[in-house]
Amino acid sequence: MSIKKDELTIILVSFKSRKSITKIISKINKNLNIIIVENSNDKFIKNKFLKNRKIKVYFPNKNKGFGAGLNFGVKKAKTKFVLYLDIDTKITNSQINKLYNQAKKTKNFGVLTAKIKGQNYKDLIIGRDKITGLRFVKFNTGCVMMFDRYVFNKVGGFDENFFLYFEEADFYQRCKNTGRKIYLLENINIEHEGKGSIDVTHKNKYEILRNWHYCWSKFYYYNKHKSYFVGFSKTFPNLIKSLKGIFISIIKLKMFEFRCHKAELLGILAAYFKLKSFYRID
Repeated sequence: MSIKKDELTIILVSFKSRKSITKIISKINKNLNIIIVENSNDKFIKNKFLKNRKIKVYFPNKNKGFGAGLNFGVKKAKTKFVLYLDIDTKITNSQINKLYNQAKKTKNFGVLTAKIKGQNYKDLIIGRDKITGLRFVKFNTGCVMMFDRYVFNKVGGFDENFFLYFEEADFYQRCKNTGRKIYLLENINIEHEGKGSIDVTHKNKYEILRNWHYCWSKFYYYNKHKSYFVGFSKTFPNLIKSLKGIFISIIKLKMFEFRCHKAELLGILAAYFKLKSFYRID
């Protein structure tokens, strides 16, 4: 079944990722609706795609992170289905069609996800749905997520307290709490580069940002869905790791490693004291 123009929008969230976003868009069918949410003030991206009527580029007033960027894109979309793609994801138009066709056939799903190459699903698969025949999971890396826009909004969208990391895990959990499954389409195998979306010139700053937010978000997630004690126990190994890393990097005079481990420690402490996720880069 070919994709109806008024039924699917692809959403891409970017932060100074000119090369990656140009690359992924070049691979997507030109007739599909695409929304780019650029979380920086990089006007190059807007000028690059301005002439394409199927691509809309938005610059939020403030960079509130990935989850907020996705929420912004969903609000701007007018179609029944929205497909979020990490911009360092390798996906074909045939695979996009498969996701769309499955969405058309599946009622009240939480998220349709693809199988990610290299990810171990042994402990993630919960069972197989008798109606759809699809396996459903408790988690899958959120680089490819197909949503029904009505369900997305009904669940509450992404929690914008997360700036980076654990947003999809939080959304999945809220889907499960409302009886909606996270389906795994095993016939769609996707390559995901992971940390490949940010341009090289910003790599070091972004690595420090990632370390801070991974630790903050990890505690926030478990504190939100379990308890403060569970959040503390889950992040205590990160606390020890950061302290050891700081000590070793000082001895070896490796200042970048020191800054990375310091960011981990400060992210954990901010979470323990229930401070908002505040660390940002320009």
